[in-house]
Amino acid sequence: MNKTEYLAKLTNELGQMPYGDVKDIIGSIEEHFEEGIVEGRSEEEIAASLGDPKELAAEFKDGAKFKQIMKKRKMSDNFKGPDGRGRIFVIIFNAFVGIECWFILLCAIIAAFMCLAGDAAFIGLIIAGLITGVLTEFIVPFIFLILTLICVAVFLVVLLILGIKYYAKGLKSYIRWNKHVWNYGLGED
Repeated sequence: MNKTEYLAKLTNELGQMPYGDVKDIIGSIEEHFEEGIVEGRSEEEIAASLGDPKELAAEFKDGAKFKQIMKKRKMSDNFKGPDGRGRIFVIIFNAFVGIECWFILLCAIIAAFMCLAGDAAFIGLIIAGLITGVLTEFIVPFIFLILTLICVAVFLVVLLILGIKYYAKGLKSYIRWNKHVWNYGLGED
């Protein structure tokens, strides 16, 4: 239906509303048609995007404003709903990517603590060797080795802490994206 037909049906449906309100509503709809025509859309496309005049009139009678109605319509036009493909995608994507990320993080945590435990055991062995007198001639290289291992372990722990911090930020975005795909589907076909 074209602009004239659409406005006539809408005016007819708005019949019981005050004249000033009907005039404002029709003025808003005419502006919407003009903006759409400037964008290169046909009157029929614009009328179709507005929906059934009876439903539009009902929304106006409920007290909604034109901008609210159009915002709601745009959101509902973009909403495809959970189409099944999005949920399957999330499950498969998490199985092949998400779970491995958690496994790698767990391995990194275990490796960092094993490094610290190894350093502590090595220091204990060196102290025992010094007490028994076996390692007295190699004391300087062993002290250097101990300090190097401690620095490497501290570096790995700091790197792990920063990694976890940014991993948590990325995970938050990843979960938000998962929820969006789960609830709204993959988008356009």
